[in-house]
Amino acid sequence: MSEKLDIDKSVLSENDKTAYKISEELKENKILAVNVMGSPGSGKTTFIEKISDFFNPEEIFVIQGDLESDVDKKRMEKKGIDAYQINTHGGCHLNADMIKNSLENIDLKSKNFLFIENVGNLVCPAGIRIGQHLNVVVSSTTEGSDKPKKYPVIFLNSDLVLISKYDLSDVVDFNENKYLKDIRNIKNSVKILKISKNDKKSIKECAEFINKKRRNLFNDAE
Repeated sequence: MSEKLDIDKSVLSENDKTAYKISEELKENKILAVNVMGSPGSGKTTFIEKISDFFNPEEIFVIQGDLESDVDKKRMEKKGIDAYQINTHGGCHLNADMIKNSLENIDLKSKNFLFIENVGNLVCPAGIRIGQHLNVVVSSTTEGSDKPKKYPVIFLNSDLVLISKYDLSDVVDFNENKYLKDIRNIKNSVKILKISKNDKKSIKECAEFINKKRRNLFNDAE
């Protein structure tokens, strides 16, 4: 008698086991892992660059995920931030094994934050566990107001949504009320912040939120 095997379920199960081990290992070392997701050009790399101004760059490590190139890794290094590059060569998201292998090749001593910039899109990274403690979605006004409606899963799994490039809202006719209503219909509890690379106060608010999440995580662990 043959047995039916659910391949997708099996693969995800193994991924989740690895992700859990990563999460616990980082937690033991008091490192908060932040999974940064969003479309290409939404401002993920810029967000990490700017938020580093409110932390000690030596406390941050960044894993950069892209199909090809190390352009964003070099941007991190110019900011004095240690970074590691993962090129998926066609893969549309990072997985737990990729993060596990990366951590075996990097030194996280004295780090408090691990930012993982996922491959740029709003579909594949949604719901994939890679050892993160916090899911951040960067969604720019230039992408339009319909993204929560079109890609609900990634917003459903987010802890923090950043509306980036908000200073361009009027120029691109961004409908903020519709956008916020659609997100609240998906996940009413999610934290939403508006940011611009030219507005230090908005970035500072993000840094405070993430720092608070780290404190809460490790206060619970102690």
